[in-house]
Amino acid sequence: MLTPCASAKGKNNVYFCEFGLTGGCGFVLGDVNGTLFNYVQPVGGGFVKYKFNGHWEIKLSAEGGVLGVNPSAESKKEKNMIFGGANVVGEFNFFNFGVERWKEYRSWVTPTLLWGLGFIAFNGTAAATMPMGIGVKLKLSDRMNMGLYWVCSKAFTDKLDYVDDPIGLNAGFWNNRDWYSTAQIYISVNFLQICAPCRNGVKVTKKY
Repeated sequence: MLTPCASAKGKNNVYFCEFGLTGGCGFVLGDVNGTLFNYVQPVGGGFVKYKFNGHWEIKLSAEGGVLGVNPSAESKKEKNMIFGGANVVGEFNFFNFGVERWKEYRSWVTPTLLWGLGFIAFNGTAAATMPMGIGVKLKLSDRMNMGLYWVCSKAFTDKLDYVDDPIGLNAGFWNNRDWYSTAQIYISVNFLQICAPCRNGVKVTKKY
């Protein structure tokens, strides 16, 4: 069981909580636009994360910014929307990332997968979402990390691109085609140190 230490002394300390800020771009995929990274707009946010071990983490994140929709054939006017959202996602690291230095096969860089649930608010409307994504993480030091995420979120609405039920089907989750996607870089700080194992009250520092 992970235990927080009363103080953080020495080098190569490891922590099981993390706070970070993100920034990047976002776009809508739907009835109007079907091309990745088409008409991107600025987005940003932040997150708090708990690390169960070197492979499994859970993250609470919030993001907001602008989502843009390319002009449709019927309307040449560009359409932007201000949005905000929050997600709870689980993350799986392929390598044993940033864990205690006394553990074997630890890594300071790893690719990662994520999946979760959330919601998005836009134009006075709110809808549930299902974010899924990939990323890469790099541990810069004991306390600092950086990384990159690309996340595609399935929206439980067909109104993100201002076009609802364009082909005459009943609107709903199984018939709508709307997603939104964000690509963001993050930088984060670790906190709440994990204690090393102790033997007779002495901290173990040997690398096994």
